[in-house]
Amino acid sequence: MIMNILVILLVGITAWILAAHGFFSALLHFACVVVAGAVAFAAWEPIVLLFLGARMPDHAWGLTLAVVFAVTLFILRLISVKACPAQVHFSTTTNFIGGAVLGAASGVLTIGIVLLSIQFLQMPSELLGYRGWKVDERGEVNRPSGASGRLWLPVDEWTAQFYELASRGSMYAPNNLARLHPDLAQAASLYSESINGGESRQGMAPDQVKIRNVYEINGDTLRDPRKFLDEQAKGIDRRVQAPGDRFKIVIIDTEIDNGAADKGDRLRLTKGQIHLICRAPRAGEDEYIRLFPNAFIQQYKSDSADEGRFLYDGGDLAATSVGGATSGIAMKFEFIVPLDWQPSHLEVRAMRAPIPRTAPIAWTEKNLTDLETAERPPTAGARGETRPWLGYLLGLLCVVLVMVVTVQEPKRTHQD
Repeated sequence: MIMNILVILLVGITAWILAAHGFFSALLHFACVVVAGAVAFAAWEPIVLLFLGARMPDHAWGLTLAVVFAVTLFILRLISVKACPAQVHFSTTTNFIGGAVLGAASGVLTIGIVLLSIQFLQMPSELLGYRGWKVDERGEVNRPSGASGRLWLPVDEWTAQFYELASRGSMYAPNNLARLHPDLAQAASLYSESINGGESRQGMAPDQVKIRNVYEINGDTLRDPRKFLDEQAKGIDRRVQAPGDRFKIVIIDTEIDNGAADKGDRLRLTKGQIHLICRAPRAGEDEYIRLFPNAFIQQYKSDSADEGRFLYDGGDLAATSVGGATSGIAMKFEFIVPLDWQPSHLEVRAMRAPIPRTAPIAWTEKNLTDLETAERPPTAGARGETRPWLGYLLGLLCVVLVMVVTVQEPKRTHQD
């Protein structure tokens, strides 16, 4: 409820102020917001990888997006005032109504980017009554029921969809937002989906995750694909459609650096923190879809190198390292993928690792089902080394910074 009221209030303030500035100023401001957002998303990942990711991995994604957007918007507004120093004459009604409409559009994009930024900070899973997406008690990624699942003005979803569509259209680039970060609003919401409602670490430094091998079980080789997949995965993501219900199992073998672990040298990864981005063939341009693992494979005893396979069948279940690793932590993540889809890259805590171009290694159904599953994986344990107050402070800074730039008067002279 609080987040709903706050979003509507901020969008309303933006619309009211820009309506007071007039239609022409509101039009220029809207153009500046669109361009500033495009620049922010374009520079977002490179800045994280080159500068902030290693220094503050839990907050780098959110802080980078908000600051680049605010700085770019400030510069563009200065340029627009210098380039267009005078107002264009419109009637009072046109100025107010047109300014309010464009102001509301600017407010949606502005507050949408701010909300996406805040969700990419180290935060509790539920932020001021809003959660967006979560891993439910059955281990499925769904929206929470009630008001926490969707905003009355879903500015984060609208903003993400706007720039994803633009990145495939008028703002096209080969490595575009829709390809590298599809379903961005969902990814932002799940960034805080760590154990105990956000108490474990949520970020990761560059190069802390590496893909060692990719294994594949072709659906055609399974004796009863649908029965096997239903029993193992507790149901398939309803958004994933495959012609003739033909699926394959893809297993990503990763090595994760010890530096990504929580205090106490335990690495804990929930289902919501592991995403496989796949290229889905479509009529025309291919679409990229975000999938989540149905199981993980890992060492589960400190005195044995044996691996066990465990379903992600609970909301707070995490793949948890046993400790004692000196060079890296080995974990495998199992995904159910339509047969004609091609895995593109893996995201672990928002950090992207490309899938090797080599052919996947065949793995049989027997290999998978014969893994030891008699014991549960290591217990995720208590609170990790997190500082939620820092996330709130940075989130407030993002809001203030962007709103200060937004409400600046353009200082244009009147022209009849």
